[in-house]
Amino acid sequence: MSTLAIIFLVLFLVALAALFVVVTRRQKDSLTRLQAEEDAIIAEERRMFGYLHDLGEAISRTDSSAAVHQLIVEGAMRVTESKAGALYLADGDAGVLVPRHISDSCPPLVELNDQVVANARTNAFSLLSFLRLQTVVAGSGPVGRVFATQKPERLSDLLREGGFAGASHESQQQTTVMIGPLVSGNRKLGVLAVAANAGRRAYTQNDFEVFNSLAEQSAFALANAMAHQEAHAKKQIEAELRNASEIQRILLPEGDPALDGFVIAGKNIPARVLSGDYYDYIPLDASRFGVVIADVSGKGTAAALITAMCRSVLRSNAALSSSPAAVLAAVNRLLHPDIREDMFISMIYLVLDRATGEVSLARAGHTYPLLWRHRTNAVEEIKSGGLAVGIDRGDVFERVTKDCSFAMEPGDCLLLYTDGVNEATDSRGDEFGEERIKRTLAALAPQGARAVVSGLIDEVGSFLDGVRSHDDITLIALQKAA
Repeated sequence: MSTLAIIFLVLFLVALAALFVVVTRRQKDSLTRLQAEEDAIIAEERRMFGYLHDLGEAISRTDSSAAVHQLIVEGAMRVTESKAGALYLADGDAGVLVPRHISDSCPPLVELNDQVVANARTNAFSLLSFLRLQTVVAGSGPVGRVFATQKPERLSDLLREGGFAGASHESQQQTTVMIGPLVSGNRKLGVLAVAANAGRRAYTQNDFEVFNSLAEQSAFALANAMAHQEAHAKKQIEAELRNASEIQRILLPEGDPALDGFVIAGKNIPARVLSGDYYDYIPLDASRFGVVIADVSGKGTAAALITAMCRSVLRSNAALSSSPAAVLAAVNRLLHPDIREDMFISMIYLVLDRATGEVSLARAGHTYPLLWRHRTNAVEEIKSGGLAVGIDRGDVFERVTKDCSFAMEPGDCLLLYTDGVNEATDSRGDEFGEERIKRTLAALAPQGARAVVSGLIDEVGSFLDGVRSHDDITLIALQKAA
């Protein structure tokens, strides 16, 4: 082989070796770059999974709303490697967004005025306080705009692309932001945002896609947290109502008392957990016995509180006068200042004299008592004037509410009831009515007071035929022994 050929061969081998070194180095650099990208993706996934895990733990522990809101913002900052974040939630139908968590270093994402900016120059904490209190109108600024359009935005320059019309703060300069809507189904929950220094952290398209995914997961978790907390609050309210119901039942008579020469039976059936009706038995002396039935307008907690007040006031005044009208007048004057204008109490208070068989009663706007006469088998309405308790301060009430007295003969049966009986409405919209009550009373009175009460309840139940009663039902039957 010639010398020239040998030289060419050596040069070829040297070039081949150099090419091999270059290719190997490039492959190594490529592998290193791919490994770094894979590590970054794995780290990002770990941050995302860690965030979702922490959020799920917080929800399962029924943490406070503030703790969940903070976790969402700090988790979004951690996943996207951002320096700041903010969470704004919609305030019902008010059309505004309320800041629920703003991180300490968050740049202003809302409109500022000159005074706020001037205060921030002398007191850095004043700006953060302003941001944590400032609501955002839907459509205003980048936060309001994202909420209104329901489209996420990536702003490379917050100050230039934010659409602010007011004064600016230095923290808004050289700042990049990602803002996304939080929506669950058709429910617009609010807006989530993260921010970073544009010179140190440039959000890529991949970062934007990760942020959008994070916003979707946050909205789902937030909706679950809201539902979880609402259910927890509902359980607490239900427990409190059950406790209140038990207390209210304690205020009702434990049973029907034994009265020489008379039989009395009473029953209260609440339409809801708490009742706006009540009845009571009040022993006055050796021969006199007081009976009261009342119906507070409205239902629920307010009505239940009024019944408790009414019971206490009436019991404390019952022994002070032999006149039922005078007792009700005292009750009215004491309760009127504490009853809302849209509420009142219809009631009947009667005093039975067992020695004479005479009944004296006063009717404060209540349904007429019914008296079945054993001798004639006829039902009479005991009509007397009277104004409901709580409507008038006292002058008119005392002028129209008077005592009415009558004697009960052996076998006679007196029925007191609230309008939950006569106004019970079936699926066709028909009411049970007073005439049906009278017929039932006439049919059942020969069987006794307890048969009247239980039989009327059964009749109303059959009439409703599974329809839930919209009002409380209370009945008292008083019968003189034959």
